[in-house]
Amino acid sequence: MDSPTDASSTGALSTDAPVPNVLLVICDTLRVDALSCYAADAPPTPNLDRLAAEGTTFDNAFAVGSWTPPSHGALFTGRYPSETGFAGAWPTLSDDETVLAERFAEVGYATIGIPGPSKMGSPVGLDRGFDEYYEVYEEMAARPSLPYLRQLLTDGFVRRDLFRLATRGNDYYTEIKLEKLRRFVADADAPWFAMANLTTVHAPYWVPKPYMCEETPELSRPFFPLLEEFLPSTVRFDRDDVRPERLFAAADGASATSIAMRQYETGEYLTEAEHSVLRAWYRACVRYLDARLGALFDWLDETGRREETHVVLTSDHGECFGDHRTMYHGYFLHDELLRVPLVLSGPEVPAGERRSDLVSLVDLFDTLCDLAGVPAPEATSGRSLFADGASDASDADTVDAARGAVFAETAVMDERDREAASDVSAETLAAFETGKKSIRTVTHRLERRSDGSERLYDVRTGDEIDEPEVADSLRERLVGTLGEEFVVDVDDEREYSAGVERNLRELGYLE
Repeated sequence: MDSPTDASSTGALSTDAPVPNVLLVICDTLRVDALSCYAADAPPTPNLDRLAAEGTTFDNAFAVGSWTPPSHGALFTGRYPSETGFAGAWPTLSDDETVLAERFAEVGYATIGIPGPSKMGSPVGLDRGFDEYYEVYEEMAARPSLPYLRQLLTDGFVRRDLFRLATRGNDYYTEIKLEKLRRFVADADAPWFAMANLTTVHAPYWVPKPYMCEETPELSRPFFPLLEEFLPSTVRFDRDDVRPERLFAAADGASATSIAMRQYETGEYLTEAEHSVLRAWYRACVRYLDARLGALFDWLDETGRREETHVVLTSDHGECFGDHRTMYHGYFLHDELLRVPLVLSGPEVPAGERRSDLVSLVDLFDTLCDLAGVPAPEATSGRSLFADGASDASDADTVDAARGAVFAETAVMDERDREAASDVSAETLAAFETGKKSIRTVTHRLERRSDGSERLYDVRTGDEIDEPEVADSLRERLVGTLGEEFVVDVDDEREYSAGVERNLRELGYLE
């Protein structure tokens, strides 16, 4: 496509043509069917619908992993976890890998990264190339604490966050991240590349009161939101078919893997009534996220930046609420976890278009470089989604004209230290620990596991099937792309900072 930017051999940006900004918004844990621009029965998301109307919407976009590390590693490098080794619970990115922000910084962009979970924080190497990497769990002291009180006395940024907490309720740093983003953009004196991961819809499923109570009137919350932080007993849920203690524990997600193991074991750890409440609270989180992003988009409009900015909205993975007997995310490679929203708008992006071809988040590296006129590394495994022929229709047997298949994988894990590990069967524990590799076409999905087993599914019906010829063909393509070996998660017993440990416990990664 025609390039608005010319990156010279010296790394300088050309001033002969407008240079677009790039805003990459990753809505952590956002299911594709949670947006009204994708599903008729989704909660109303008018601001994201507007973004879709102004740009191109991809109906069949897929993540490369079903949780934070492998998905972000692939998005940031344009390469699969099997190629980079960046998979498992706490990987480290090799210095040999080039990340997206480095490429933009090299040609003169100002760059900011705002990670969500600390699993994509600076210790794993995903901060490379960013002028600023705002890790809120490190910057903000624990509430309440003496360091936090000192911050209140000296930092207006922190005081405003406390005011929001006291008057609206906890939004798990959504607004403080967006305020930080606006401040950086307002001060930028060069074209900018910004990445923000928002954990608004990641467990804990909890946003300000009006959104929650509109979804479930049975929920009782105190008039003063700050009371919830110090007196959790002031929050109640009164419905005969729901067990409040188990419901609130599941919504909090602090023991997510153990809850997921127990649900997988019997399929009955949470009842359908309790799942329905969790889904309602998740919808509330989605609506709140849409409102806050709407305010950000309005600000970009009002300050005249929107028309010169490529806005990309996606998710690193979805979420399960009892689907396939699973909860939360990670470990499995179902469509509910891998199919994600992907909307792009801005200069050079067709407006009002919908595309049904299979695309992968591994394609975003090349795509964003292409849109900005920044040269992409030759070693990526993706392709620009707007290059000539990229949107051509493709059947399941065509690989090159358009992406005929998408790939995903998880690492081999050791989950024996989880609280529920001693209570569940060996089969359940193995299901969580085995590494998995998957190839998905428009008709089939083949999954290979590190224990040597395989499963073939018809994605149109969801059924597991036995078609040896199809399996053989898919296996050849899967091995050709992701190789034979599975990435093994390595527990290096690293020490966490207090902020990282707090974040990991809050999001359910530590029990």
